Amino acid sequence: MFRPESDWTGQERFGVNDFYIEAQATMCDARVDVRHFNWVLPSTGVFSPEKHYLDYSLDSQPRRSIVSMGGPNRRAAAGDILYMPPHRHYVGEPALQERHLVCVVLGDMFLDELFDGERPLQAMEPCADVQNIAMRRMFEGLAAELRTPGFASQTMIQSMMMGLAVELVRHLGPQDLGGGMTRCGRQVRHIVDYVMDNLSGALGVADIARGCNMSVRHVARVFKDGTGVSLGEFVATSRIALAKELLRGDTARIKEVSWRCGFSSTSAFSAAFRAATGQTPKEYRVLPIQLH
Repeated sequence: MFRPESDWTGQERFGVNDFYIEAQATMCDARVDVRHFNWVLPSTGVFSPEKHYLDYSLDSQPRRSIVSMGGPNRRAAAGDILYMPPHRHYVGEPALQERHLVCVVLGDMFLDELFDGERPLQAMEPCADVQNIAMRRMFEGLAAELRTPGFASQTMIQSMMMGLAVELVRHLGPQDLGGGMTRCGRQVRHIVDYVMDNLSGALGVADIARGCNMSVRHVARVFKDGTGVSLGEFVATSRIALAKELLRGDTARIKEVSWRCGFSSTSAFSAAFRAATGQTPKEYRVLPIQLH
């Protein structure tokens, strides 16, 4: 079974070219690396991490990969930051893209020492798109330190990895751990939930603001500040992700997929889908599914 937290040594790399580890560091049973690879063939892979796994995309273009997080209604497009708890089975559908990722693996020994034997990550749910500015900055810091080590580099790297674990619990953990989310975090989560529940409808900034009971100016600003991407980008990415899921189902007609994803016409849907994936909806639907 494919394990994303490893360096892929000994694993079949179907559809992947130019894989290499640019830089890495290990402490106890935790690890961080900067890796490069290029997906060149369509595939679908089943994988299961052995430890808590996070990664962060260093590329400017959004990821177009789809991850199934354990249920038929839990497929989502991977965002800049991805989190997967261990010992669960996931299904990934990587986009045909060249990627540079910061990958972090957190083992029980590292976490036990950090949290004094408590296990706040034990009940954590997976998240394909962790929207957290503090974690984004720590990932960027890890990449910079790994690529150009400075004084006491190992200490700096360990500190940032500890910070990632703590911020992950604050962001995704139960509210009784550390006081829950900030007001900004709750508003971003409310906006995300509204968008995902209304992908077939009108999702202009004014529509989202009205649906979330916020002003137009505020809803756009709080989402951009909280996630680093614009509302328009998020809506477009989410619609394409839903379209991929529906097209893989083989039951809905392309016209129906277009309507359910909120496009005004089949031609507009086809143009947007091709711009995002490099393929027409019809071409995407007939692609063979390969398993790692």
